Amino acid sequence: MSKKRHLIVGCGAAALSALKQIRKLGSDDEVQLVTMEDYLPYSPMSLPYLVSGRRKEEEITIADNDFFKKMNATLTRGRCVTKIDPGTKKVMYDDGESDSYDTLLIASGSEPILQPALTAAGISGFHVMDDYVPLKEHKDNIKITILGAGFVGMELAVSLAERGHEITVIAPRERILRLYFDKDLDDIIIGLFAKHGIRIKRQWGEVTEVRNDNSSFEICFESGKKNNADLVIAATGVRPRVSFLNGSGIRINEGIVVDRGMETSIPGVFAAGDVAEAANYLTGKDGLSLIRPSAVEQGKVAGSNMIGKEARYDGWLSMNAFNFFGHFACSIGEFMGTREDDILVQKDEKNRHYGKIVCRDGRLVGANFFNMDIDGGVLQYLIRNRIDVGPQKKLLLEKPKEAGLWFMHEAERKVAQPLEHQVI
Repeated sequence: MSKKRHLIVGCGAAALSALKQIRKLGSDDEVQLVTMEDYLPYSPMSLPYLVSGRRKEEEITIADNDFFKKMNATLTRGRCVTKIDPGTKKVMYDDGESDSYDTLLIASGSEPILQPALTAAGISGFHVMDDYVPLKEHKDNIKITILGAGFVGMELAVSLAERGHEITVIAPRERILRLYFDKDLDDIIIGLFAKHGIRIKRQWGEVTEVRNDNSSFEICFESGKKNNADLVIAATGVRPRVSFLNGSGIRINEGIVVDRGMETSIPGVFAAGDVAEAANYLTGKDGLSLIRPSAVEQGKVAGSNMIGKEARYDGWLSMNAFNFFGHFACSIGEFMGTREDDILVQKDEKNRHYGKIVCRDGRLVGANFFNMDIDGGVLQYLIRNRIDVGPQKKLLLEKPKEAGLWFMHEAERKVAQPLEHQVI
C-alpha cells in the first residue's frame, strides 16, 4: 500500500498531538506541518513569563528540530496559507506555491480581535512571539495601558508589573475574567491587584478614538473617559483563524464545525485546537475551547482518524488556572450554575480562601477555588465520570483535594472489585 500524505496547518499543541498520535499508532505516512511563524513550536501561554523575565525564550520551546527528525516529519516555517481547495486537495500559500494532501488537519489557532481604531494607531495584541519581541525593548519603567480584562490581559498585567512598569487595565464592562470566575472571586482578584499597584478601570466601554503623537497615546472611550499611556496593548479577545477558508466549502460557525471524529463538513479534512468548534462534554453543544488540554485531546483524535484508526472525541471541559502574586485561582466546568443546581459556597476572608462547587443531581459539574489545595485532574475525573458526591458534597467544598481523591479511589475500587462480588 502506498504511503499517504498528511498535511497539518499549524504547529501548536493540537498539531503536535496529532503528529505524535500518527506515529504512536505505527503509521509511516508522510507528515508535513506548516506554520506562518518563523519560530520553532513554543507555548503561547508562557509568553507573559518571558515578559516578566521568569522564563527565557529557549525554555518555552515545545518541539525542536530533533523532535521532528525523530518523528520523521517536516516542519515548514514562515509560510502562510491563503486558500484551501478540497476539490483538488491542495493548499495555496502567500508565496504562490502550493502543496497537495491526502488528509488535512487545520490547527491554525486563533488571532486577536482588534478594532480598526487600534490598528490605525499601531496598537497590537499580545498573542504570538512577535508581539512579545517589542516589549522586551522597554527596559525603563513606563506607563502601560492594557485594554481588556480577560486571562491574557490580566496575566500580562502581572508580568509587566513585575518588571516595574506602571500598569492600568481597562475593562469595557463591569466584570473581569467573567468567563472563568464568579463575581465574588473577581472582587478578591481586583483587590489584590490594587495592593500591587495595578489599577483596574471597569465599565469604560469600547474605544472610540486613539490619538498617537509617536511618544504617547490618548485613548477615548464610549463612557467619555480618557486614558494616557506611553504604551498600549490590546487584549480584547481572540477569534478562530479561519479567513483563509473562505470559498472552501468547509462549514464555519464561530469556528470550524467538526463531528466527534474531529472531521469537518469536507471528508478527509479535520480541525483541532482553538480553531475547532467541538462538542462540550457536559451539554453536548458545539463550542470553542481555547485551552491546551482540549487542543491535545482533539489533536489526538484527529491524528487517529487521519490514518483510518477510528477515534471519538468525548467533548471538552473548561478548566483554567490563574497564578498571580503568590495566589492561585482555578475554575472548572459550569461554575456559574443554574437555579436548579445545588450551589455551595465557602468564604474565609481572613485567609483569603474561597470555594464554590456546583452539583447537579448529586454530581459535580463545576467549581471555583481560590488559594485552596486542589487537584484539577481529580476534579475533572469526578465530572467526566459523573461520580455521585451525594451527601458528602460539603466535604468536597471544604477539603477539595483530599475529598476528591477519596471519591476517585472509591469509584475505581468499585470498578476493580472481583467479579464474584459484582451484581450481574
